[in-house]
Amino acid sequence: MRIKILIILLITCFSLTGCTQIEDAHRQSPKAEQGILDLSQWDFETDGSINLEGEWSFVWQKLLQPDQIKSQKNMQYVTVPDVWTDYDIEGITITPQGYATYYLTLTNIDISHVYGIYIDGEGSAYSLWVNGRLLAQNGKVAMSDELMEPEKKPYNVYFQPNKNTVEFVIQISNFHHRKAGFRNNLFLGLAEPINQFQLQNWFVDAFSVGILFILGLYHLIIFVFRSKNKAPLYFALICWILAIRTGVTNENTLLVHISIISWTSAFYIEYLTFFFLPLFFSKFIKSLYPEDIHRWFIYSVFGSGLGFSLYLLFSDTLRASYLPNYYQIVLLFEMFYYFYFLGRIIYKRREGSFYILLASLVLFTTTVIEMLYFQNILPFGRISSYGFIAYIFVQAILLSSRFAKSFYKVEALSSELEGMNIHLQQSERKYRNIFEDSKDIIFIARMNGQIEDVNPACKDVLGYTMIELQNLNVLDLILKPEIRSEFQKVVSENGSVKNYNAELQRKDGKIIDTLITVSPQKKEDTMDTGFQGSIRDISAVNEAEKERKRASELEQISITDPLTKINNRLIFYKVAEKEIERSKRSGSQLSLIMFDVDLFKNVNDTYGHLIGDEVLVNLARICQQNIRSMDLFARYGGEEFVILMPDAEGASVLETAERLRNIVADTTMAKSGQKDISITISLGIVNFKQDSCDNINDLLNLADKALYQSKESGRNRVTVWE
Repeated sequence: MRIKILIILLITCFSLTGCTQIEDAHRQSPKAEQGILDLSQWDFETDGSINLEGEWSFVWQKLLQPDQIKSQKNMQYVTVPDVWTDYDIEGITITPQGYATYYLTLTNIDISHVYGIYIDGEGSAYSLWVNGRLLAQNGKVAMSDELMEPEKKPYNVYFQPNKNTVEFVIQISNFHHRKAGFRNNLFLGLAEPINQFQLQNWFVDAFSVGILFILGLYHLIIFVFRSKNKAPLYFALICWILAIRTGVTNENTLLVHISIISWTSAFYIEYLTFFFLPLFFSKFIKSLYPEDIHRWFIYSVFGSGLGFSLYLLFSDTLRASYLPNYYQIVLLFEMFYYFYFLGRIIYKRREGSFYILLASLVLFTTTVIEMLYFQNILPFGRISSYGFIAYIFVQAILLSSRFAKSFYKVEALSSELEGMNIHLQQSERKYRNIFEDSKDIIFIARMNGQIEDVNPACKDVLGYTMIELQNLNVLDLILKPEIRSEFQKVVSENGSVKNYNAELQRKDGKIIDTLITVSPQKKEDTMDTGFQGSIRDISAVNEAEKERKRASELEQISITDPLTKINNRLIFYKVAEKEIERSKRSGSQLSLIMFDVDLFKNVNDTYGHLIGDEVLVNLARICQQNIRSMDLFARYGGEEFVILMPDAEGASVLETAERLRNIVADTTMAKSGQKDISITISLGIVNFKQDSCDNINDLLNLADKALYQSKESGRNRVTVWE
């Protein structure tokens, strides 16, 4: 248990290390809008560093100096960070190969501090000016492939502004990589935290590279003294490849300290290590578990890795930069097989399977994150190296553990066998008790469905004794022939079935609802196969569910108007009284709209009551669609309706009433032959006031008076009771 806890701590440590970022701000940081980032509400001492993200000014296919940028007209605004091929600018076609100028103005910055900028690298080359001063260059920015020199090294630069406005100008050019543009974060903060952040990253990278080289050397020495076991050799190669890859990614430790490694060399090293790691990784796993991994998988991993590597060596960097997209597809298939392999070793309880599972989850997560980063879905993602580091530490512990356990296993073997026998006896007694005491029928059947053994519950569920059921077939119990055929087909095609709903006939002729579960069973002492399964009586459950549905339907009927399917008068009174009490307690607004159909008797007399009912149904539907979900809408009686509107101001209630009146007047409510039938409504509004209303009846009485005034004033209008 202590070793498992140690492994989990190591995995957590390295995962956090791999995702190292500048200390998060204490609150949400502002973002640039249309080329301006306002820092008036940001204190770098208390709020921390800030990511200069948002909308930057952008000029495509121009490398502008700071004194030229302000005279540029019709600048576009683009999202930073992002690759420029994702920009959708009307009239401009942006390709990976090209150059551009980005511009950002910071306002209201405190001039009393010295600031630092952390730059992870943009495009293939960039130049950064701050207030007209060139602070950083990475490679050589140019307008052609021949003149440009790519480079990627993280930089820290420092400045102290002499005014509270700071202007950033960044020239970026790219002719060597598919991911072009202002694609990495640019962090601004006080000088000391920015410096500490870079030192921390460099230390993590240097520590990781050093540890990996030492681990590789250690396991190579183990292989020299015990060459029969190839696992330490492959492990050493994995450590060294990963160390080199870590050195040319993340903080580019090897590029910074070994100047002879060019950007192009680092690019090919990064990709070659990416293609070669799965090769030696698969050989390492094969050496640990030779019986659990297929030879064809090893051949396919080697074939794909070598094929991609050869194509890489004969391609320029721009074309080669698209290779990870395709290799990631291969990696996904390899991961699927690898998790199948994990399932095998865990199922078989191979030594170290627990450790490998934990490490693999971290490795899989970091690899997927890096794939998403390569697909421009995540803004960060070069963390698969740290996932491998965590995996390697677990494997180092596993290899050491194997050597240590060799002697222990010999001593513990006899004691373990004795304990296993006791455990098996206890398990047999436990499962026998479950079999005997279960309320569900548990049975064992032959391939043809004939029951061989069954538990005593068969008497209570089906009325048959155990002896009687052993002469029957499972299919004989299913009542309906079509269900019997379907059940047999499902079992035949899938080999098993779970919770299959079927009606069975008891010995006394009674029909019961059941759930049948069947799964295959192989007898260990013979080659015979059969089925095991269970039958659960759910008749009482089904009957209770039917009763619940009936009760729910009755409850719904009691509160719903049968014609219009909206709330009826009864439920309106209950809810309205509660809303009035709530309004009295809290002093909140409460209003009531009452309306009816003008001259509705003429509709019934002219077209008949069926058309009249259709008019009322459509009227209710239209009103329901044009009020708030929180409003209480009900049929008050005949062609009269009410709307209770809690928490609504008087102007809003009047606007709702007028809108309903206009919509109803403009809508055809029914047809009689070829004739369109339209109606109008008159509405009365009353706003609840405690000095004039005490209950819902008072409110309805005033609303009715307002409605009467609308009728007297000529109909098709709204009156507010004052």
